[in-house]
Amino acid sequence: MQLRSLALFLFAIAPLSFPAAAPLDLTFAVPVMAVIVAAFLGVANMLSHSLSDPRLDAWVKTEMREFFAAIILIIIVIAAVTGTNGVAFALTGDENMIASAQGVLDGWLGTYDSAFEYIIKAAGQIRSAATYSPYLNIPVWYFSINYSTNTLGGIAIMLGPLSLASQALTNAIFLSESLRMLLAFLKIVVPLILLPIAFIARLIPFSRKLGNTLIALSIAGIVFLPFSVLVASALNSTITMPNPTMKLNKLDANPWAMVFGEFLCSSVPVRSLLFVTEQIFSAIVCLPLILTPWTVGLYQQPCREPLMHQVVYPLIQLIFQIVSTVLLLIWEIAYSAGMAHSYAEDVFKEVLGLLRAVNNLVLVAYIDFIIIGTITMAGARSLSSALGGEWYMAGVQRLI
Repeated sequence: MQLRSLALFLFAIAPLSFPAAAPLDLTFAVPVMAVIVAAFLGVANMLSHSLSDPRLDAWVKTEMREFFAAIILIIIVIAAVTGTNGVAFALTGDENMIASAQGVLDGWLGTYDSAFEYIIKAAGQIRSAATYSPYLNIPVWYFSINYSTNTLGGIAIMLGPLSLASQALTNAIFLSESLRMLLAFLKIVVPLILLPIAFIARLIPFSRKLGNTLIALSIAGIVFLPFSVLVASALNSTITMPNPTMKLNKLDANPWAMVFGEFLCSSVPVRSLLFVTEQIFSAIVCLPLILTPWTVGLYQQPCREPLMHQVVYPLIQLIFQIVSTVLLLIWEIAYSAGMAHSYAEDVFKEVLGLLRAVNNLVLVAYIDFIIIGTITMAGARSLSSALGGEWYMAGVQRLI
């Protein structure tokens, strides 16, 4: 019942940490409750003497010892919480432990975000190469020439590992951001709300065990949790941390035939000539006959029909067929010699290096979170047991 009440209490006070203008401060209630409990014990002591009740007298003496022990415990906890700045200064050079832990988490998030950005850009470029690069179609009046680089069509299979890597990084980013927000939440709630309530519960004779548990959780939240983050960061500094990067220009699909024909596609006169109508093209081919005064009448019949339909068009079609055949033969020879795999090999090498780095980074991240959870939870359970509080914290320890 005590832990259920604790869970309901934490849920109820959660919104109190968000208003930044005037956060709720219950520290004033601790000395007030100490005076009230002292007065209550004084009245109980007088009553035990007046009634000559040995059981009441023994209870009062026991509670008075517990009361003074609670006062000493409160002083020690306050001194310990304020004295943890030296630990943070020794590890990071910053006296604010929570701020130091948040800075560490910001650094982790920066690395995760950079790796995630590389994955997104790589997936986008591979998708573009597999979708748009394999097929080239050039319409020329009533027929067209096609060119295809088949190896690019199957390159999308590399998107699967990139998708899995992005999912793993998403989990790491979610855990880091959640831990960062939890530190910001505890930084406000624990000193002003949770710890004073824990002291009050510890002073009251009938809620001593609950108070000890709350004190342990409070110290775990503002001492053990940021300390565990700093410990994880110190352990990471002993190794070379993975930093996933890649050369994105290696993922650009530039088949040689497309590069060779780029100047034709970018030439305005060539594009204009390819897209003119049959009448205009006939006029251009028959232009010498048009400009000759005695052959103007020949444009309609001798030039347009016999010359264009029987000579020019078949010749153009034959030229394009020869070019298509040559390109196909060259492509087959290059494919047989292994030269056609160069783009796929470049993509594989770059993606493989990125995936290895992301895998190592996520592995280190998961180890860090296990270390953080273990230190925090073990510290909370050990401290709670030492103070006389709950050892098995249902729901809280399941966070690990």
